[in-house]
Amino acid sequence: MSALAAAGSPDTTVKRLERGITIADIEHALLNGEVIERHSDAKPYPGCLVLGWLASGDPIHVVCARGAAEPALRIVTVYEPDNAQWESDYMTRKA
Repeated sequence: MSALAAAGSPDTTVKRLERGITIADIEHALLNGEVIERHSDAKPYPGCLVLGWLASGDPIHVVCARGAAEPALRIVTVYEPDNAQWESDYMTRKA
């Protein structure tokens, strides 16, 4: 089992499966994507938003976090960004 599969909560896993996003999609986004936001004050762990790309060419956002005491990467949520909320670069939130 992938470390990412174990890191997501049951709710995160259900949402990911409903969205048709695979563990391989998440791994690819994290390894090849770009951190577009840092959430250093997020609780209970600081995290970040990563922009990656699916094999189809569609964008994917991965929100992840990691704590100092428990350094395993936690996947908070994964989704395809909504054009109504994001500029065409998928890096900039619309005002």
